[in-house]
Amino acid sequence: MTEKPEKPPEGSFVPIRDLPAAPIIFFEFCPTLGNNQGLINIMLATGIVMPTASTATDVVPVAVAHLRCSTAAATQLRDAINKALMIGAPMEPQGRAN
Repeated sequence: MTEKPEKPPEGSFVPIRDLPAAPIIFFEFCPTLGNNQGLINIMLATGIVMPTASTATDVVPVAVAHLRCSTAAATQLRDAINKALMIGAPMEPQGRAN
């Protein structure tokens, strides 16, 4: 009888498969969002520059993805975004050394 592999300890690295095949999603705003009994839904969108009949252009909003996830996954995504924002935030100037 084969034994089940042990679960990795909490916080340990879990290898992710198919990394090169995962899409890269670029978005500029989230026009809609909702929560349907714990199922989080967020539309991701961007503005596409479209030519017009004149020399001007129009920026047309276009949906690029519909994000759906559980409350737990949304919490993980929020935490990951917060951490990424903190990495890019300017550091506060250090006070004078005592």
